[in-house]
Amino acid sequence: MQEAVGKNGTQNDRMIMNVGFGYLRVHHWTIIASLFLVLVGCSGTTELTEVERQKLDPPLLMLLRGGAVAESDIDASVRKDGTREYAVIIRSKNADEVKSAGIKVGSVFSDVITARVTIVELRKILSLSSVRAVQTSSKNYPH
Repeated sequence: MQEAVGKNGTQNDRMIMNVGFGYLRVHHWTIIASLFLVLVGCSGTTELTEVERQKLDPPLLMLLRGGAVAESDIDASVRKDGTREYAVIIRSKNADEVKSAGIKVGSVFSDVITARVTIVELRKILSLSSVRAVQTSSKNYPH
């Protein structure tokens, strides 16, 4: 890398990089901003804590890790806005805490709460102290 020298003999704040077939002039703040955006993007996919992992059943854990989940293992659908949602059963004695986290609850019976949630909402649920477990829900068909 070299620094360019301006018309009046002062150093310019651009870098010249040899990129194979020619030279590319890049402002050093562009490089810094790009690296920052990469770091911010990576922090959005934070790893689950051990407590959060223990709350999940295997198909949901696989889903959060970005792995392939068999269609038969999870009930998924698409919301009107195009966001994918998943049917889950939440085990918690505090349905109000789940609702106050912005989760649209389907039904509540004792400590069993049903919901259809996005990946972002699933992460919110896992962070709630009252939530003991989150399981996949499945579609039932008449025989």
